[in-house]
Amino acid sequence: MKCFYIVLGTVFIISCAKKEKVQPENIVATVYEYVLTKDEFKKNLPKTTSIVDSLKKTQEFIQAWSRKKLLYKNALINLENTDELDQLVQRYREELYVSYYKNALVNKKLDTLVLEKEIDSFYQQNKQSFHLNEALVKFKYIHVDRRNKERSKIKELFETENQEDRQQILAEHSGYQDYYFNDSVWVSLKGIYNKKPDFPVLSNADLIKTNKVITKQGVDRSTYYIVLKEVLQKKELAPLLYVKPTIKNILVHKNKIKFFDQMEQILIDDAVKQNKYEVY
Repeated sequence: MKCFYIVLGTVFIISCAKKEKVQPENIVATVYEYVLTKDEFKKNLPKTTSIVDSLKKTQEFIQAWSRKKLLYKNALINLENTDELDQLVQRYREELYVSYYKNALVNKKLDTLVLEKEIDSFYQQNKQSFHLNEALVKFKYIHVDRRNKERSKIKELFETENQEDRQQILAEHSGYQDYYFNDSVWVSLKGIYNKKPDFPVLSNADLIKTNKVITKQGVDRSTYYIVLKEVLQKKELAPLLYVKPTIKNILVHKNKIKFFDQMEQILIDDAVKQNKYEVY
């Protein structure tokens, strides 16, 4: 009997030792043979600003991870025929590797894939596709506090084209809430309203007043001075500079397809030469 207890104690010590080896300090949770490590946990846990939110997110993440692993384990145990599923997994694995490999190759050439002359040529040949579905403006504005006693001076400096005058407004005057002086760039009128919901609405009558100061009152009785340098109405031809990013994306996509086709043919030809590719 004494020998039995000695053997039992030895087995217990060995089992404890084994348990310690499979449960290192950086483990957060285990489900069957699956282990959630602290490194994986930290990498995937959403960032929060409060301790309460952090604890909640921690619990939610561990529970979601555990449920997923339990369902996966039960699927492995209870699904009878997994051959078709294994084939799908292998196919997805191959496609994923190929996709990553293609992107790794093409990203090195992205900057040289599209030339300026290609963009211009595409624009000229497809102008009918680039009619605006919203108004565009080149404009500038300054938003002045209603208590500002220097509004007339700011307005005078604002409406000139002199860059030094613009700098003088910023350097010598205060009481303006925000401003935008980059009137050489086309921007969407709808985009302005989305970005600045309090920006005063410009009527059709306002949109024909180019190169004139338009004075608008804000919701808090502050003053907006606005100058429209150029205006393009809906259905007019979009300027090249505005649609250039879109055209570049189209051409990059087309050039990617062409590049991939050429690359695949080169790989096939090279495999044939090395007797690595045969059709029986």
